[in-house]
Amino acid sequence: MDPLRILMFISATVDGQNTNHELTTRLVHAMNGEAHVDLKTTWHGIDNDALKSYHLIHIFGCWNIASIRLLSKAHRLHIPTVYSPMGGLQPWVIRKHRSSMQYSYQREAIRKASAVHVCSKLESDLFARLDWNSRSVLIKNPILTNLITFGQMSAAMLALYEKVLDTNARLLLDDHSRQAIGNLLELGVDKDVLFDHKHCQAMKANLALLTPIQWRRVMIYAFDEKIEDILKKGLERIQFAAPHIVIEQIDRFPGTRPYPEGELQGHELCYHQPSTLSKLDENLKASETNERMLCVQMLNLRHEVSRHAVPLRHLADIYVTLRFKDMDEDRLREIAAEMGLSDFAGRLMAVLGDVMRLSEGFMPFPVKDDRAARELAQAITKFNTWA
Repeated sequence: MDPLRILMFISATVDGQNTNHELTTRLVHAMNGEAHVDLKTTWHGIDNDALKSYHLIHIFGCWNIASIRLLSKAHRLHIPTVYSPMGGLQPWVIRKHRSSMQYSYQREAIRKASAVHVCSKLESDLFARLDWNSRSVLIKNPILTNLITFGQMSAAMLALYEKVLDTNARLLLDDHSRQAIGNLLELGVDKDVLFDHKHCQAMKANLALLTPIQWRRVMIYAFDEKIEDILKKGLERIQFAAPHIVIEQIDRFPGTRPYPEGELQGHELCYHQPSTLSKLDENLKASETNERMLCVQMLNLRHEVSRHAVPLRHLADIYVTLRFKDMDEDRLREIAAEMGLSDFAGRLMAVLGDVMRLSEGFMPFPVKDDRAARELAQAITKFNTWA
């Protein structure tokens, strides 16, 4: 496994201050052997592929357009970031920039940072009052105090990097890891997959390729997406021993996704919409309980997607309904049309086929595999792309 690859960026202006230059250069030296660190004062000429080769980007200094653009670019490319303001957010400095466009750009960039590193208790208190980013960590600057050595700062910074990476594990999942998640998710809810011996052999071969750090990220992701028990059931069914990882013992920043607890509700809407409920009652017969369950699940899932609050587990719940509940497909298509669900249902079939290998024989709706379907897959899986 390649060592941790870090891009440290400090603009030429910020680097021109002797204390800042000494801090970054000596920190890179202290990290030597623990991580591969590139220190740059310009990122022009580094294309997207080069940027994506780094696990994390650490930016030093404020009020510099190159730094702001780099952090925004990293955010678009789904690369975790750490931002060190280097004292640039003191009240008198902020007042100097408040009337300029740079103020809003700087604030937005810091809000996007995966974590913010502050160097003193005073800077920590001042930054907390701004309320721009709650994910801040105090690591003192050895240039300004003899209470910490560069060796200690390096160890603390590497621990911060690990915390950021573990918090953003989903961004670091490679193709093998994503494939393992999809395969185990399907097997965990559908034991009939075991009859597909060729697929199970390929699944085991792929699982065997995963390194301990890849397993760590897979299980963190599974915990966050409420599918940890399903993946463990899949591993049990295929008789594959994965590393034991206690997610609760991993230091991470608090999550921001307000996921609903439990399975996807199929008996009542999870949001208040009397007109939708009335339309369901008008279009469904009392005997069509399974058809109603699926429609309610799809309505609830669509609502969760619109609120960016859908755990991957709820996709698995719809798979189970489609796979194991008997329904009249013609009636389902009629009901979906009346409820305005046809397009969403078609795109959901595309997502279920790609992520969980649901076969067309269990798809009651025509597959709609378009850009919106890919966006739906991204919203449900939280991956930049599903491959």
